[in-house]
Amino acid sequence: MRFPELARSLADGGAQVLLVCSSWVPGEYKTEQWLALNAARAIENSVYVAGVCQAPPVSVGRSVLVDPMGVVEADLGLEPRVRLVAVSLETVDRVRDSFPMFRQRRL
Repeated sequence: MRFPELARSLADGGAQVLLVCSSWVPGEYKTEQWLALNAARAIENSVYVAGVCQAPPVSVGRSVLVDPMGVVEADLGLEPRVRLVAVSLETVDRVRDSFPMFRQRRL
């Protein structure tokens, strides 16, 4: 999550959904960082991000699904859970058409 280049490379290669499996170590502001970085990777790459994180006390928990606009569609909280959540590849296409950042990007 801390390395945006990997997510960008995957999105440049055509990825529409990124699955991130993590054991995000607890600490001051670590939950906020986990949530913010999942949303950032989703927004900046116009992808869904499924951030799966081990539950406390080992990690911060808070497995999430974030849509391409940065909206958290599912947050599993702190307890170990499983949830089925549908993603819409049409949403990815719509967001990429509305915000054509891949075409507008300049390095």
